[in-house]
Amino acid sequence: MHSTTFKKSSAFSYKGRVINQNPLWRDNQLEITAVMVKELREMTGAGIMDCKKVLAECAGDQEKAVELLRIKGAQKAESRAGRTATEGIVVCQVSPERDCGALVEINSETDFVSRGEVFRAFALPLAGIALSIDEDCEDLSVLNGLPFDDSGKTVEDARQEMLLKISENISIRRMTVIKAATGSKIGSYVHRERLGVMVEIAGGDSDTIADSMAVHVAVMKPKWVDVDGIPADVIEGERRIYLSQAQETGKPEFVLQKIVDGKINKFSNENTLMNQPYYDDEDKKVSTLLKESGVSVTRFCLMDLGK
Repeated sequence: MHSTTFKKSSAFSYKGRVINQNPLWRDNQLEITAVMVKELREMTGAGIMDCKKVLAECAGDQEKAVELLRIKGAQKAESRAGRTATEGIVVCQVSPERDCGALVEINSETDFVSRGEVFRAFALPLAGIALSIDEDCEDLSVLNGLPFDDSGKTVEDARQEMLLKISENISIRRMTVIKAATGSKIGSYVHRERLGVMVEIAGGDSDTIADSMAVHVAVMKPKWVDVDGIPADVIEGERRIYLSQAQETGKPEFVLQKIVDGKINKFSNENTLMNQPYYDDEDKKVSTLLKESGVSVTRFCLMDLGK
């Protein structure tokens, strides 16, 4: 007869073989079951193989596995950080009172990912979260530190968790929060989640025209509200280019100055909101439309995906 020797591992030797009494142990190693993997996936959203691997490393301890996945997620995020991410979406939200608005651009490497449920579950709420800042702000560190949901995790925590589910570089590229002055309202427009605009309007029936002005900005893409808003160095840079081009014609100096002045005037009209023809009525300038409506544009923000 062969002797049977029990061990602390709950395994015993029989005819030279190690037999496990605990069905979760095989060859003195913990068997990672489908149930264990399923539970960890539901907790973290990580992939099947990632869950199975960390469970093995943590000897089946779910809490340690969750922590390890977060560490690995941060390491993956760091390794992907240098990869170009130019796809994604632009999200916008304006408060019911129209006194505050937020635009956020979130990037992915492919449009396939940006259309997916995991990416959108993270990206879509961000404008509403940014709105809680309730003051002018472009500091992403402020947004990253805000609560993402009722669980207590921050926006950055939520981004790190998402990276366990998506093998791409996902980043929040930029954010703009506008807090309107007293008596002013904010209008907004988003085109196919690729371009977002906010416009601050003061005076008159600003609710009606604010959104129309946002659409105009999206269509015509002005760079400044009016000529006074164009930086002096920009004008000087354009003037040097136009003068260099004009000098090649060989015309007299006084003619050259007229040519340059004409081109500067054209540049200013094309790139300032007040001097553009209204997109829905090209016979009327924006400045004329606003004057007739008794309102003025204080500022605007245009966010074009990847640009």
